[in-house]
Amino acid sequence: MDLKERVRRTIAEQGLIGPEDTVLCGVSGGADSLCLFLLLHSLYKDSSVKLHVMHIHHHLRKSADDDALFVRRICADLSVPFKQKDVDVTALVAEKGLSTEEAARILRYCAFKEELCAIEPDRSRRRLAVAHNLNDDAETVLHNLFRGSGLKGLGGIRPLQEHDDYTLIRPLLDVSRSEIEDYLNNAGISWCTDESNLSDDYARNRIRNNLLPLAASQINERAAQHIHSAAAQLISAEDFISSALDDAFKTCTSDIPDGLRIDRAGFLELHPYLRRRLALKCMEYVSGYAKDISGIHVEVLCSLFTLPTGKMLDLPHRLHAVRRRDHVELIRK
Repeated sequence: MDLKERVRRTIAEQGLIGPEDTVLCGVSGGADSLCLFLLLHSLYKDSSVKLHVMHIHHHLRKSADDDALFVRRICADLSVPFKQKDVDVTALVAEKGLSTEEAARILRYCAFKEELCAIEPDRSRRRLAVAHNLNDDAETVLHNLFRGSGLKGLGGIRPLQEHDDYTLIRPLLDVSRSEIEDYLNNAGISWCTDESNLSDDYARNRIRNNLLPLAASQINERAAQHIHSAAAQLISAEDFISSALDDAFKTCTSDIPDGLRIDRAGFLELHPYLRRRLALKCMEYVSGYAKDISGIHVEVLCSLFTLPTGKMLDLPHRLHAVRRRDHVELIRK
């Protein structure tokens, strides 16, 4: 099966694009995004799907002007609507103390959302297509693993994610980087190269340039594919657990002023893993934050359910937990 047909099947099986949808494709000019754009154009040029392209100019490389012109010309040749957005990554880094990567990502997706909302009034028809591929997924899984991520992070990248204002889709997630380059080479199409991807300045680059090639040469030549497959299974497991967690939250908790009442008997009947997930969900629900709530905070809140009545606990974000006779009260002071 050729790559176009594989992507067509992925889109259909995952429900990524429907009739009358507006698809904004983010195109940097690199091999991945260029391949995605050309495939989507080939698939939908004679359909009711409306395809647009957006290029984000980060002003971080000398060659970035050439990349923007390259994408603009291809869109003009194919008569596809093109929009360029210039963003100031350096200013956001200075203002918020973010890494360059994180600041660029934030600005990029803000620009995508703004453009999608401008060109498509119907939220249900907004699709943002980005070119994450199988290798990106493997890199993400390893990166999250090394940082101590839980099950959700080890699931890697999802092919479809719902956001408040649009739906994010990744039609190339089952396609390897080598397949993408082969597709472009066989079609005689060149692409832009971001030289920053070749350096080892960032952790993800070190995984991409060193660890995965080592795994492929020394352990298993299909290492990236196997990591991607394992991540897909973990996504299914996470979806199952999330459903059980939602049920537990509805069954074991009730709202009180400034917080939650968590039923002790129902909480202790849960599997230990689900207890920890429920404890975290409750803290995030009451505080409105996920940051700075660590595994230690989860464990001490879980232990409160087995301590004597009257025991109290202070947690991040002004959270206060008290053990009552048949429940635990979690409030924000």
